[in-house]
Amino acid sequence: MTAEFETFARTATGFTPYPYQSALAADGLPTLLEAPTGAGKTVAAVLPWLYRRLIAEPGATPRRLVFVLPRHSLAGQAFGRIGTWLERLGLTGEVGLHLLAGAAAQEGGWRRRPERSAILVGTHDMVLSRALMRGYADARTMAPVSYALLHTDAQWVFDEAHLLGPGLSTGRQLQLLRDELGTAAATGTMWMSSVRGPGGLGGRTVHAPDTTGTVRRIGRLDLPPGRYVAALVEAVTAAHVPGTRTVVVIDSPARARAVHAGLAARAREALLLHSHFRAADLDRVLAAAEGGNDLVLVATPAVEAGLDLSSRTLVTELAPWASLVQRAGRCNRHGEHPDGGDLLWCTPPEGGDAATARWLTAHEGRAVTPGELLAARVDTPPALAVPPAPAGPGREDLLAIFDSPAEDTVGGTGKDTGKDTVGVDHWICDPSQTGSLPALVAWRAWDAAGPGESGPGGDGPGEDEPDPGGAELCPVPLDELRRLPAGRAWLRDTLDRRWRPARPGDLRPGVRLLLDTRTGGYLPDRGWSPESPVPVACEAAAPGRPAYGCTAWVGLDQHLQETAQEAQSLLAALPALPTDLREAVVEAARFHDLGKCHDAFQAKLRAGRTDPPGGLLAKSRNGADADLLPPYRSPRPHLRHEFVSALLLWQGGHDPLVTYLAAAHHGHVRLTVRPRGDEAPLLLGVADGDRTPPVRLSTGEHFPARTLHTAAFPAAWTAQAVSLRDAPGLGPFRLAFLETLVRVADWRASARHDGPLAPGPAPVSAPAG
Repeated sequence: MTAEFETFARTATGFTPYPYQSALAADGLPTLLEAPTGAGKTVAAVLPWLYRRLIAEPGATPRRLVFVLPRHSLAGQAFGRIGTWLERLGLTGEVGLHLLAGAAAQEGGWRRRPERSAILVGTHDMVLSRALMRGYADARTMAPVSYALLHTDAQWVFDEAHLLGPGLSTGRQLQLLRDELGTAAATGTMWMSSVRGPGGLGGRTVHAPDTTGTVRRIGRLDLPPGRYVAALVEAVTAAHVPGTRTVVVIDSPARARAVHAGLAARAREALLLHSHFRAADLDRVLAAAEGGNDLVLVATPAVEAGLDLSSRTLVTELAPWASLVQRAGRCNRHGEHPDGGDLLWCTPPEGGDAATARWLTAHEGRAVTPGELLAARVDTPPALAVPPAPAGPGREDLLAIFDSPAEDTVGGTGKDTGKDTVGVDHWICDPSQTGSLPALVAWRAWDAAGPGESGPGGDGPGEDEPDPGGAELCPVPLDELRRLPAGRAWLRDTLDRRWRPARPGDLRPGVRLLLDTRTGGYLPDRGWSPESPVPVACEAAAPGRPAYGCTAWVGLDQHLQETAQEAQSLLAALPALPTDLREAVVEAARFHDLGKCHDAFQAKLRAGRTDPPGGLLAKSRNGADADLLPPYRSPRPHLRHEFVSALLLWQGGHDPLVTYLAAAHHGHVRLTVRPRGDEAPLLLGVADGDRTPPVRLSTGEHFPARTLHTAAFPAAWTAQAVSLRDAPGLGPFRLAFLETLVRVADWRASARHDGPLAPGPAPVSAPAG
């Protein structure tokens, strides 16, 4: 196996793997991998798993690798390197590769192929929030699918676990809960670290040797606090060796911008690197940083993990030991400077970690290697110490967040306002740092008019303004957005889907916002720059309408049978489930859209036209002919057809699991059912006493005409759904996975009738996924 893996790894990377990497391919991934910086941890995480998944032990190796970097990291470079490996191995069509970081985290294509081997690369805020059913930048209704696939048939790898903050305990707790409650297919976790700790993670530990032996000489810069930025600029200018790269790591984004501006004013070739760029601009900065041979790169802690970047001289502010070790890994990383590199440190005005300062002072003038840094015992709280008592979510917490993001209520009425009352931020980052979590911002141009007006010529985006797409979005810290004057940021309302000014309570991680280009705040070579008044150039906006959609009239019976067929095909490609669960998935797929028989939904599909075929419909070709149709407003704007499906199956005495899976196939009707907006006395568009027509399926099932009773349904439904969630043979992870199978089958059955749409008015865009 060793020789075969060596060939595999050489094909991917161009280099012979280290012995410890080959051992991981033979023995599988451990619980903890301790490796010095520059020792090839990304290769060790990805290629052994990939080799075992495709060649050595396909049936025993999880089909998804979830590669997680600390939240402030630039995950794009690791993503690109892995993509290159897959391309060299000829696997780009066989193994999916997806980025869950920054603006890319809103994309959901990875959810549509649960049977495919795939690699997800992301930052721990974006990935862990999805594992907690509250995905940042994820559509609320897609939360159960993301949750299910991250907890099923997945191998998690946390890179630089010592930089995760509360995410370390959260990741550990989630693995313990998966072990306790059970999953549909085995899921494991490996932690990687370049510093030592006392453990507490359990399982097997692998210690990788120092494979580089590269050295860094430690020196100190004494800077006066009163003119700290100016003095740092002078010190960096003096320390830079012509013809080499210097990296300066500064903890404060504002201070990093100031130092960069000071260097630029001295005509020094300098780049600014942080995580708050639009994707294309970030790629350009990284390319310039990697290709430059005589420059200074001013960076935030974004360079600590995930970047294969080296320098002759590294200047860093004093930081906690774990961060300091990571920064040191960017100095003479590959031994390209035979005489060694210089690691210079300084204390910022607000002070720094005293224990780290003592160690650095004791080693001043000395050359140290990555192995020495890993082995060092610095008397701060151990970086990988995991509290014996659960610090992350416990069992009850996990069960409480299983429902789709819980909704706020207004004045005790129980109305759904689209807001979430269960937060998970404290399980992802320190509460004092939640303001540094990002929202996603795009800049658009619209004409100004009178106060409060919107639309064409108004002071705000019009109703037809499309949602921002990934290319134009920039991650921006929430704290800095909160400093903008009221009314500057706009978002699409979750209820009426119209643009409105963002309120303070709307500013949460991952929310998508629009700013007027005249607001400024962004420069292509510097990224988010809140002090800049320069109007922002617009990136290409998202298309005004989706390129594809349903182009045929599809009968209800046809769609139900096709969805059942897709469910059977999907089940055949996945690890075996117990027979009763497989049958429940297929039956739920066959019944999921029964509620479309409701008169109001049929009227919505027909939109006042006279040409649709007779009988009950499931899909409309109205999207293909949108340019030919007058505007149509449904008399029941909040009608959820899956809620009608739930009522029909519930009142008909069908199996509770089948009923739940059918009801949950759009993510709206899960554990709780509440009215939306001001629709009362309706409940999700259904009036108590509504009548549905009889439905007969070609498979022989018959559903008679029925009067729908909604008054007592919510409480009884929640009690039954909770009993399914807590059932020993199901549990939250399995139940969410079964939901996902029905949803994916529905997506695939619908896609059978999709095609190019004719040009027409831009519709309100739906969430990705």
